[in-house]
Amino acid sequence: MRATDLARYASQSFALPDTCSRIRTLLDDVSADSADIAEVIALDPSLSSKLLKLANSALFRFPAQINSIPKAVGIIGGEALYNLALAETATSAFRHFSSEAINLRRFWQQSVYCGLLAKHLAKTAKIRASEQYFVMGLLHQFSELVVASKNADLAHECEIYQAGQLPWQRQERLLGFTYAQCSGLILEQWHLPEQFCYVISNVHKEVHAKDGKDIAIGQLAVRLALHMVDSRYELDVLLSPIVLKKLKLGEEDIQDVIKFTQMDAHKLLAMMNPELF
Repeated sequence: MRATDLARYASQSFALPDTCSRIRTLLDDVSADSADIAEVIALDPSLSSKLLKLANSALFRFPAQINSIPKAVGIIGGEALYNLALAETATSAFRHFSSEAINLRRFWQQSVYCGLLAKHLAKTAKIRASEQYFVMGLLHQFSELVVASKNADLAHECEIYQAGQLPWQRQERLLGFTYAQCSGLILEQWHLPEQFCYVISNVHKEVHAKDGKDIAIGQLAVRLALHMVDSRYELDVLLSPIVLKKLKLGEEDIQDVIKFTQMDAHKLLAMMNPELF
């Protein structure tokens, strides 16, 4: 089983919606404006409805209701809506590759926790466009479902978490790659922004975390999410002094981010997967 083969299989089995690609094209076109973006989204009524739900969710916490796509574009911007479209696509992809070979409740919790943690960490570190970090966190372990759909036994073996071994170390030993590396390759096949793919692919590599805040945020979010789904992984073991220094975060900041994530995750999980939550 090779990561490149899995990425090709995943991209052929589930294609990125045309609306996402069209929004991205407009965002990269200097002659396009917010009305063009709103018009493209409006052509997909189902996506429009779901995007408005996300725009009014705990992801943004706006005091007033956002009740139309043009208003959403005006308030949160085209880039934010693009990221919300990717988040909704992730939800659909999760359902498409859903497999009872793994604990789906744990998978969804870990993914949403990681997304919310990354968003809150980005805001704490005063980085703009924090919703893109939500998407990166949400998708970092997507390939676990892809592996489970191709080899249930192997996915189950990778899921046996042990306190003395980090999950991505176990994935590396059993698969020859981590889920994050494979997820990065899938996103490349979907032609997602290069930075998305790079951050996710390198999220477990501490040597990269000291070079940029993006990977530092991703790595910290992944580790905090692991702690939240399995308390056997203690924070003093998971947290990297290099990452905390890079992001200028202290213990109180970490506890606040965990608290806000716990508050937001319940409603968001119920909205994204009401059958499971």
